Amino acid sequence: MRLVASLLCLAVVASAYHEKFDGGWESRWVHSDDAKYAGNKLVVETPEGGSDPALKIPEKARHYGISVALPEPVDPAKGLVLQYELKLPSAGLTCGGAYLKFVTADPGFSPAGLVDSTPYTIMFGPDKCGSTNKVHLILRHKSPKTGDIEEKHLKTPPVFPNDDLTHVYTVELSPSDNTYRMLIDGVEKKAGALADDFLPPFNPPETIADPEDVKPEDWLPIPDPDAVKPEDWDEDAPLQIPDEDAVKPEGWLDSEPAEIEDPAAHQPEDWDAEEDGDWEAPLIPNPACSVGCGEWKRPTKPNPAYKGKWTRPQVANPAYKGPWKPRDIPNPAHFVDAAPLSHVGSIGGVALEVWTMDSDYYFSNVVVSNDAAEAAAVRDATWAPKHAAEAAAAEAKFKAEAAKKKAAGDDEDEDDEGPVERLLAAVFDSPLLAPHAARLAPVRRYTEENPQLVLGGVAGLTLALLAPLLKALVGGGGGRKPAAPSVAQTHPDRIHVFVLHPFALNSRPV
Repeated sequence: MRLVASLLCLAVVASAYHEKFDGGWESRWVHSDDAKYAGNKLVVETPEGGSDPALKIPEKARHYGISVALPEPVDPAKGLVLQYELKLPSAGLTCGGAYLKFVTADPGFSPAGLVDSTPYTIMFGPDKCGSTNKVHLILRHKSPKTGDIEEKHLKTPPVFPNDDLTHVYTVELSPSDNTYRMLIDGVEKKAGALADDFLPPFNPPETIADPEDVKPEDWLPIPDPDAVKPEDWDEDAPLQIPDEDAVKPEGWLDSEPAEIEDPAAHQPEDWDAEEDGDWEAPLIPNPACSVGCGEWKRPTKPNPAYKGKWTRPQVANPAYKGPWKPRDIPNPAHFVDAAPLSHVGSIGGVALEVWTMDSDYYFSNVVVSNDAAEAAAVRDATWAPKHAAEAAAAEAKFKAEAAKKKAAGDDEDEDDEGPVERLLAAVFDSPLLAPHAARLAPVRRYTEENPQLVLGGVAGLTLALLAPLLKALVGGGGGRKPAAPSVAQTHPDRIHVFVLHPFALNSRPV
């Protein structure tokens, strides 16, 4: 019934732009003529096992630029919803962009003239490279005071599901209360006020640090104005003085050189004095100088009278007021924009302008509208059945591969279903989790492939439950306070099911 209602809604949608990449898409979407994208053409294909055509990134390590001009501009000041479906390759996104740019309406905009600096109103969608994994949401806002345009980036954007299932990304902007909502697969992942959650903020601060303010020289400890140099302070006294107690060692030979010619050395037979010059024997340490040779000089020692340059000692500044910071002054750029969505510009086109090290990912069912209900109708009619079918197919494929592996005898240690397998089956096949089977399919596969994690979780839970008993048996008593009851004892209705995955151990009460 819900699907029928969504289809009926789609039939009457008038204000939404909905790109299905069906017949005639080449007449709407135009590749950029810029040399940066030369030869890098996108294609439209239906993904394997899919039902809808989609715009495909065909090759990796390429810059792509393609865009479409909307039939009519869409004004965010009337409310805005942006949405599109994305299917990544089997390995997920490793390094590249999978976002769309919603180009600012401009009579001079031509899709063929798209470049990386073409002004956009909003940039939205996944981006990943290295540690970066986020869903971009960037609005270009024009200051109503200065006319300057500045990018406003969503703080702490959500991460995206980096798998090969089709996911749908939605952002809703509401001018009535200046809020936003970001949804992935129809589920809210981030929401809040435009004034609070973007950097730089839409409304600049009322005050700023005075750039011309300078910390006073006497802010920190100051020289003691009452200090006087002692009369016996000799600033000219040397650091080192001769050691008058030193005595020349016995056996020191003042007239002997420290080195002599090597008496064992002989001029080589092939030495040519005309070409090589006069031959001289090499020098060796004088064996007579076991104590020392040459002029004996008295060694030096630290001068006990040395004090160096006299400076006034530091004393606390009686005017000290704590750590210094520049004073605040009124911000000349401050303003309060009561209607920020009126200053981001209408949307006149949609562009895919990315660089990526991945290939074989697909964009489809792009929606630009003033009505969130229209985007929801598209989502229910196109993405929901597609995603359910993909999740079911992935689960069926996993089970088939597991059965094949077991039949081939590869799992010699798992010929019979063990306790871990029975535990996982009991958890994931329970009626409570049945409505979420498709979403939990990747988690189930991972836990079944890594049963040692389940065993570790069970062992930890067991130790936690037995800890009070062991403590009582081994070292309890002696007037100690009794252990607090466990959650399992006080709230048996809130026993947790632990869901294990590669990066975290999460639990939710069931």
